[in-house]
Amino acid sequence: MRFFSAQRLRLWFEKKSGGKNEMFQYKPDIANCKRIIMFLPEEQDKFFVILPFAIALSEKRDSNDFLIVTDEINRHILRALGLERLALFYNSQNMLYGEADFFELEKRIQEQKWDLCVFLQENAWLPFLYLARMTRAPYRMGIKQEFPFLNIALQNSSNRENIYANRSFLYKTFFIEPEKAKNKSIQVTLKNEKPGLNSKLSTLNTLLLNLEPPVEGEPWSDNEVFMICKSFQPRWRLITTAATNKQLEPYAKVMEELEMRSSTVLLHSESIFSMLRQYPAIITLNSMHSHLFLNLSTIKILMLEQNEDYEIPNDQRMLKFSRQGNYYSFARLVADFLKEPAGK
Repeated sequence: MRFFSAQRLRLWFEKKSGGKNEMFQYKPDIANCKRIIMFLPEEQDKFFVILPFAIALSEKRDSNDFLIVTDEINRHILRALGLERLALFYNSQNMLYGEADFFELEKRIQEQKWDLCVFLQENAWLPFLYLARMTRAPYRMGIKQEFPFLNIALQNSSNRENIYANRSFLYKTFFIEPEKAKNKSIQVTLKNEKPGLNSKLSTLNTLLLNLEPPVEGEPWSDNEVFMICKSFQPRWRLITTAATNKQLEPYAKVMEELEMRSSTVLLHSESIFSMLRQYPAIITLNSMHSHLFLNLSTIKILMLEQNEDYEIPNDQRMLKFSRQGNYYSFARLVADFLKEPAGK
């Protein structure tokens, strides 16, 4: 099979999954489908955007009527949310047709009779599309037209391939109120912390500066790190953070000059919850894990924009500021922003 052309390979998977002919009649009240299986996005930023929808959908169904299929790297996130028991995990490196792990996942998926498959991977491999069809759900909804593997394509109101627009469409389709869904998104809890530790973690005059590079545009410059730190002194001190040591290395000199402490944290792991809840806010560019910060309910996000075309949902917990702006003005805005009550 590895020597098949892309077209021939697709035809092989089509035939293997049952061929092209399939009787199909659209069900207008698709939101009332009882048993739902959902393939979450592969990309981490899109994964976090979709999570509030997945949580809201799961809460409307019994545990035996809802299943999430996602990468193993998301296990800790779902565990912190109490969704681990509703999920099947896979290792993307072993997701090749013919591998034992692939056949095991296929078997587990078919243990239940599904009414609806919601497939939210945008650039899906054929093996995943094959699995979507092998759910045997009569309605298989996806972001793109992938017949016969999927038979319903999302069509958001803006007619653009945008994860936020797609999520809004899903909210409307399944009668989910966006505000309630947001409140049900990632919640930081004390379940992994010792009693009484909360009071010792208060660092109200300390902000996190996330030096993870942006999804688009130039990475942080030494001058930006210097100016942001200076503009917040002496009232505030900053701790720099990033997903890896390698991301912090280019700023070692300026951090030493400013006597700034740094911290490496695995941003998709459960440890991020305990770390972030210590601080009132985080300053970040549009990095891959900024979407995780947008879903956290206990801190405020200070987002420096570098691409006006990139959509970031408005939120009263978030302050957006131009990357080319005056950082001393930014610091004054932040001080006023953080005075607002936590519930606003």
